[in-house]
Amino acid sequence: MYDARQIANWFVERARRDKRILSIMSVLKLVYIAHGWHLEMRNAPLIRNKIEAWKHGPVIPDVYNSFRRQGINIRDVVPVEGAAISAYDAHLLEEVYRLYGHLPATRLSDMTHEPGGPWDTATKMWGWFAPIPNELIRPHYVAKRQSAGLSQTNA
Repeated sequence: MYDARQIANWFVERARRDKRILSIMSVLKLVYIAHGWHLEMRNAPLIRNKIEAWKHGPVIPDVYNSFRRQGINIRDVVPVEGAAISAYDAHLLEEVYRLYGHLPATRLSDMTHEPGGPWDTATKMWGWFAPIPNELIRPHYVAKRQSAGLSQTNA
């Protein structure tokens, strides 16, 4: 498992290679989506940080608090220690970026607000700022793959 700020830094750097700047909302949603697909594919978490149900969707408070000083648009990575991201996980992050990285932050937010999804369930059960446990996230991504008719090697 990684510190979510490592994964956020990866997306910031990846966007920079495309001469793009991601908003803090985009970074948060991309980390969350990557975590969801990792749970689905490996049955193991990508990040060890707490995820909460905020008004605009799932938020990883550690990522938000580390990057928010930069304002809406994230231009720089933040200092964080941890093991290097494995080639397998980097491949997953690249696929998440390819599929979702070009979408506007508002679209990513809408995607994480799906009725019956983890954010929706957590807010209905426990209210704002409730934790969104992996036990809600993983089945959601399993169902996403099944509804899309994808085999595990396609995502």
